[in-house]
Amino acid sequence: MGRGRHAVVVGGSIAGLVAAGVLTRHFERVTLVERDAYPDEPAARKGTPQARHVHVLLQRDERAVERFFPGLFDELVARGGQRVDTGGDARWYFFGGWKARFESGVEMVSQSRPLLEWSLRRRVLQLANVELVTGDVHALHAPTPGRVGGVQLRRGAGTASETLAAELVVDASGRGSRMPHWLEALGCGAPPESEVKVDVGYATRPYRRTRARRDWTALLCHPRFPDTRCGVLLPIEDDRWLLTLVGWFGDHPPGRDPEFLDWTRSLAVPDLAEAVADAAPLGEIALHRFPSNRRRHYERLAKLPDGVAVLGDAACSFNPVYAQGMASAALGAAELDACLAESHDTTGFSRRFQARLARATDAPWLLAIAEDFRSPRAEGVRPAYMPLLDWYTARVHELTWRDRFAAQRFLEVMHLVRPPSALFHPRVALRALTKL
Repeated sequence: MGRGRHAVVVGGSIAGLVAAGVLTRHFERVTLVERDAYPDEPAARKGTPQARHVHVLLQRDERAVERFFPGLFDELVARGGQRVDTGGDARWYFFGGWKARFESGVEMVSQSRPLLEWSLRRRVLQLANVELVTGDVHALHAPTPGRVGGVQLRRGAGTASETLAAELVVDASGRGSRMPHWLEALGCGAPPESEVKVDVGYATRPYRRTRARRDWTALLCHPRFPDTRCGVLLPIEDDRWLLTLVGWFGDHPPGRDPEFLDWTRSLAVPDLAEAVADAAPLGEIALHRFPSNRRRHYERLAKLPDGVAVLGDAACSFNPVYAQGMASAALGAAELDACLAESHDTTGFSRRFQARLARATDAPWLLAIAEDFRSPRAEGVRPAYMPLLDWYTARVHELTWRDRFAAQRFLEVMHLVRPPSALFHPRVALRALTKL
């Protein structure tokens, strides 16, 4: 595509920030439009209601972000983030048993979402060709049929609409994206959607980390059907823990004491409740609800105008318990960078990008919905192969309790380092099917 003159990013959260950093490599100017006023320090803000809960970047996506922002994760560790080997440092009760413990080399940095976003935002806004605009995009600007030429923007309530011209508009505005409505207004129609309803509820509280002796850095308890309760205890900066409780299908954790601790004690194993029993709570309990996995198939639109790209939660929103949300943001930015680097022809660019993003999204989408579809209460179109896949992966999960090779492959697939097909490696398949 060559080096363009101007690109606009709608939405300044994780997906928008990484996309803006990518676009600076391909455009002379990049304008980042965000409705919120950014805080001056790491803090949750109105536009990210999920920010008080546990957030991690999977290994493949950390590598993608690090390529665009070298040294970012070392900076996070220097500010108190904790590097966690998910095989050796994490004690993980999954699918009815404790996973094998060993140094896997599959790592993640655990820190609060506000620290990650603030650190990333500082990097982006220091780039010479990035401009931040506080305002609300309410429509696409399309002076030429079949091509988007910018956005319609209001810089404040009651202000007049103005046109912000651009060669490329990237929608990274999250799950509440209005892109389907904007495209309908241009006569393009809204994209078809895939949805798997799960009615998930979250409750999170920070604690002061205790000095008790322990052989783990992170503690996780994931359910096995028909159980609907999950708990995650991760270390973050300032010598804190975040305890996030998750419940599916309306079985939501409460936002007050003593019910919060009672719910923690109801998990499949007592370890999380015991870990925080003597820990001092450092704040109120934050609540969040998530109705469904939702994927918008822009690649299937018959009339997709050029000059637009949709990524992050605006394109595909995952059940957050699988840590795929920020992964989607990083994957989208990496695909945007590759697509811009390969193509010097603006004609058909949007369709090429969305098709490429769809292929990259297939694996994390399958991983997420396959776990949610274990319950008959998950509402959505079940692929015909799902019962067989659920049966096989249940065998693999049980194998990871005792088999290091299978556990390593599972972690690599979960962190998107390998494709889901890696779970069918002959050594894994033979032992899973015969229970050797």
